[in-house]
Amino acid sequence: MALALAFLAQQPALHAQTVPVRGETLIEAEDGVTPDSPWKKIALDPDAKQFYVAPLNVSQRNTVDNSSAPELSYTVELDHQANYAIWVKAYAPDLLTANSFFAALDGQNYSAQYIPKAGEWVWLKLGQSGTLPAGRHTLQIKYRRSNVRLDRLLFTSLSAYQPGATDAAPTVDNAIPLPPNIPAPPVFPPAGVHPRLFLSSAEQIQGIKTLRDRVGKMNLPASLPANPELREYWALNKAWSRLFAAADLTEATFPTMKDKDGKDVPDCATAVKSVQANALLYLVEDDAARGEKALRLATVYLNHPVCYAGASNARTQGNALLLSAIVYDWCAKLLVNRKALRDLLVLRYLEQAQRMEIGFPPLKQNQFTSHGSEAQLLRDQLSGGIAFYDEVPNIYRITAGRFFHKYIEPRRTLYQAGGHHQGDSYGAVRYMWDVFTEWMYRRMGRGPVFEADQQNLPQQWLYMRRPDGQLMRDGDSFIGSYTGLRGYWAAPPAFMLPGALYRNATLRGEFRRQLAGWEVADDLWLVLFNDPDLAAKSSLEDLPLSYYASAPIGMMIARTGWTKDNAVQLDSPVAVATMKLGLTHFGNHQHLDAGHFQLYYKGGLAIDSGIYSGVDDKHEYNSPHDRNYHKRTVAHNAMLVMDKSEVIIPGYANDGGQRHLDEPGSDEDMAQRIVSTELHRQIGGGTEAASRPDYSYLKGNLSQAYSAKVRDYTRAFVFLNLKDNAHPAALLVHDRIAASHPSFDKTWLLHSVGKPEVSEHTVTTITRTDNGYNGKLVNHTLLPSDRSIAIVGGKDLEYAVFDPVSETYVNYPQAPNRANNSEEGGSYRIELRPKYEREQDSFLNIMQVLDASGPASTPLATAALGGENDALVGAKIADRAVLFANSTEDLASSASFTLPAFSGELKVLITALAPGNWSVVAEDGTFRFDGPVSAQEGTLYFSVKNGGRYTLRPLATAP
Repeated sequence: MALALAFLAQQPALHAQTVPVRGETLIEAEDGVTPDSPWKKIALDPDAKQFYVAPLNVSQRNTVDNSSAPELSYTVELDHQANYAIWVKAYAPDLLTANSFFAALDGQNYSAQYIPKAGEWVWLKLGQSGTLPAGRHTLQIKYRRSNVRLDRLLFTSLSAYQPGATDAAPTVDNAIPLPPNIPAPPVFPPAGVHPRLFLSSAEQIQGIKTLRDRVGKMNLPASLPANPELREYWALNKAWSRLFAAADLTEATFPTMKDKDGKDVPDCATAVKSVQANALLYLVEDDAARGEKALRLATVYLNHPVCYAGASNARTQGNALLLSAIVYDWCAKLLVNRKALRDLLVLRYLEQAQRMEIGFPPLKQNQFTSHGSEAQLLRDQLSGGIAFYDEVPNIYRITAGRFFHKYIEPRRTLYQAGGHHQGDSYGAVRYMWDVFTEWMYRRMGRGPVFEADQQNLPQQWLYMRRPDGQLMRDGDSFIGSYTGLRGYWAAPPAFMLPGALYRNATLRGEFRRQLAGWEVADDLWLVLFNDPDLAAKSSLEDLPLSYYASAPIGMMIARTGWTKDNAVQLDSPVAVATMKLGLTHFGNHQHLDAGHFQLYYKGGLAIDSGIYSGVDDKHEYNSPHDRNYHKRTVAHNAMLVMDKSEVIIPGYANDGGQRHLDEPGSDEDMAQRIVSTELHRQIGGGTEAASRPDYSYLKGNLSQAYSAKVRDYTRAFVFLNLKDNAHPAALLVHDRIAASHPSFDKTWLLHSVGKPEVSEHTVTTITRTDNGYNGKLVNHTLLPSDRSIAIVGGKDLEYAVFDPVSETYVNYPQAPNRANNSEEGGSYRIELRPKYEREQDSFLNIMQVLDASGPASTPLATAALGGENDALVGAKIADRAVLFANSTEDLASSASFTLPAFSGELKVLITALAPGNWSVVAEDGTFRFDGPVSAQEGTLYFSVKNGGRYTLRPLATAP
């Protein structure tokens, strides 16, 4: 007969106080035998108290007819959607002739189920396991081989549970086996203590209440104050107001909102906030009514067909986990004698955790990138481990064990580097979850788990800030899709969380500037973690102007100044440059852009091309635009080398760019992902070298970023702070590249928003006069001497990739997904190529920035220094001269160079020198300079007063 199995009682009414009860029951196989079935009931023991079923003396068959009557049939009634495992206890007499049977669920096709062992009873997880909606489901079985035996069946939403020899039904206590590949964590939560999740002491709770009451009495304006000193108090007061409003929502109806078509749909975020707010008020006010309401609302949410059962991404699924953990921990006193409700909270946590991308145990995604490096483990799953620890300790052992074993070290490397590989948008998202984990451990008295250099990482984004409020682009950039022009790009939690944790006044000042971008869904964290009484710096003017994010990032950011209070100022004379080696490629939201550079001055001039957040959800990650153009080298100010036969990504365009690497799968995999090597770097020069350096220099070998088509390739950057508001900066880029075949065309790229002007295949001018900008970039191409410069872009070619097969450009179009945006996808680029084929070429370009119009719109004169066959090549601009070793190797022998006539004093930088002591001597004997060269810097910097011929030579004595 069919057996109805109820896992949980029907969902209670919204005002009900009853609690669903778990009632999982094993199904005896003999209860499903249908009339005239070939399966026979056979006693397992002499007393005939236990039975199994088996098809006796039947012929083997390899297919069955779906329309024929079932031989065994089992019906269960499920009251909620979940990921169910269906288990059968089976016995195979042998693996050749009696090893399998057919099974089908809900009228689907029958499929063969193979018993893995012979001669013993084993539990077999059926292929029909998976997500099942609420309602009635029928499992049907037919024989495939004679004498196969079945004893019992089990449906369970605890899909990680593996039945054992005792045939015990799963419970929240026994359904979580410890994986052998997750070691024990080094620290554990304080036993028998609640609360311990995000809060753990009466002092912390009282502090939150006292601050709330004080801020509530302040005379604060209705809108965000212009006075930075008041902004955090205003934001905290607003957050509390919204939390109270959410806490007071009626229980009679579930919150709703309008969807894009104007229809009422469940407002899951508000429902979560209502639970959190009532649980918090129970702690802060010691109000049992609030706690009971939180438990009732949590029960409704965790049975909701849309918000819980229909949660389809890691973030909404994580909300359910977090909700379960918070009410379990914060309302612990109310749950003392309510095991059924405690079990429900754990059960719903486990069901949802198993559905997440990362899985449970959380082993399905890597620790470096993807959603596996976000809240799934670092906050949401770990929160349950902390909350449930006393009753269900294995959840903590699994989640914390995975965190400490795999997640700590990769993050320490980034903190030491001071940068994030996932870019200007996703980098901040990923980083904030790291800080959440630190907060969780410190708040329960078990931290720190990271060193204090965790607070260093956001400096990268401080330096990437443009005077127009945007950021220099890096990786998949989405903030501009919803931030309008002249808006201040914001990721507030990435600055609030570390700023408050480490009492970092610089990060806290930036948090204040970003408060206009605060999302109300994060109100709880503002209340729990932020302290507006802490010091905050309104200005960044005491920071050095150049910054280097070291390995594994390899990005130098150079500025000529800071805008006042770091505010939006389109007419600011500040220039900003990024120079990127991209030493290790992590994939995911990182681009194939080793060697990429950008320049900003009164508008984005040398830009990062392409758009991530496109016209709809289908036009973002891995869209045709993203896969063929946006993430590829062709969309960046980098070098292409075209091997027409190369397949970079199967099925996608051959742009001539860098090799593609999927996301890392293991620690060992990271060793294969080094795509460039830092050769030299230095920030220095002048009397204020540490704070206002004359130059910022970076050189790397980028050969590994490409396939074997590139034999050797170095790119060197020198950013010159000219310390002149009319002509603030210049950027020199020197490339020395050897292809593995002369026919592999080399193309140097420079991207722009508008159409550039090119004169005599030498001077390229890019201007920005749209949207209130007034910037201009003038690039002088000095090498190669035989060259052509082509303009690519415009209507229907904005995001074009040259197809070497058809020898035409193919466009991969994209458009912003909102009208009010600050996207800067660009529409044009220049392609600089040598005219003649050869294996090895040198490229030398010097870019200067200035006003597009007005009295300071005339570019400075530049002069070439050296030629293609010289050991040293470079350029002179203003009172500066820069020389590069014209080789992929450091210069280790004598070389001569000529400086043009000039007046005053000329500061000379010579780069890529071998370590040791060096001397520079004027041919006429009127000048000599001796100086040491270090291996890291590889430079000499000195001043001369006359042009003429000079000789550079190494001295015998090492420094």
